[in-house]
Amino acid sequence: MDVAVTAGAHAWNGLALPPDAQQEPDLLVIGVPFEGGAGGAGGASLGPARVRELTPRLKTTDRHGRDASAVRLRDLGDIPTWRFDLPRSIAHLAEVYQKVFREVTVPVLTYGGDHSVTYPIVAAAGTGRRLGLVWFDAHPDVLDGYQGSGISHGSPLRRIIEDGAVAPENVLLVGTRAYDAGETAFIEKQGIREVRAAHFADDPRAARENYRRHLADISERVGHFYVTLDIDVLDASCVPGTGTPVAGGIGTGELLGLIEDLPEPVLAYDIVEFAPAHDVGGMTGHAVMALTTAYLARIAARTHGPGAPPSPGHPVAHPPRLPEE
Repeated sequence: MDVAVTAGAHAWNGLALPPDAQQEPDLLVIGVPFEGGAGGAGGASLGPARVRELTPRLKTTDRHGRDASAVRLRDLGDIPTWRFDLPRSIAHLAEVYQKVFREVTVPVLTYGGDHSVTYPIVAAAGTGRRLGLVWFDAHPDVLDGYQGSGISHGSPLRRIIEDGAVAPENVLLVGTRAYDAGETAFIEKQGIREVRAAHFADDPRAARENYRRHLADISERVGHFYVTLDIDVLDASCVPGTGTPVAGGIGTGELLGLIEDLPEPVLAYDIVEFAPAHDVGGMTGHAVMALTTAYLARIAARTHGPGAPPSPGHPVAHPPRLPEE
């Protein structure tokens, strides 16, 4: 039996199915403890382990009082990667997630890891689908190259667009505020939609309305959404536990509201760039847990409806497993 799967299954405050349960979950959880694409301070590879340490205290009721205790998840453990081989790790993630998205019919929640891991995941998710992409991040991640690499955490969105996994007009950047040379020009040329952090600061109501309008427009053209959330989308005062904290960001309450506005169906979510070694007072970990609760509440409403009791689920003959290294 996979040790990582066993450890994960005993977390999650009672929501996790046992590894041998012959039952269809409402959500799959996967860890990608990889930081080989990070150019800032290290430590994101420890994110998935820290998340699992925190989940015995995971709240199953969201900030509006909506109950998510009916959700049943399966923690598949961590995908093997190679710290000093970024191309090999990215290629392996693409292969694993192609299999995941072929076989599962429930949402997938991935914990990174640095933001380079989102490129292969979205590439797999976009295969055979018209995908909308919501990109919560302080950085737009559209550099052609960063520190000598075209697949680091500075470039995943650019690679996604250039590979054709998601059409640029179906991408929405949210909370952006830290740009390198050429990035704003690329965003404008490609027709990528954007609601910057400055827009929320200058006119919060108008920014929220624009955000909803962009999502509605994208919804008309796509069949599913992928939601990626770099934890540094939050202001640096909220999340010290990340490798590239950026001042001038949105607050946690505002971000939770934006999560609640997301349209369905969401095929998959990820939360990346949580670096526990840099956290102060557990602040960033608390934010990650609050976001997880928000996702669970969305999945509960989508799957069970409000106030539904825990579902016995449906039998599944062969629960999906991650490949071993």
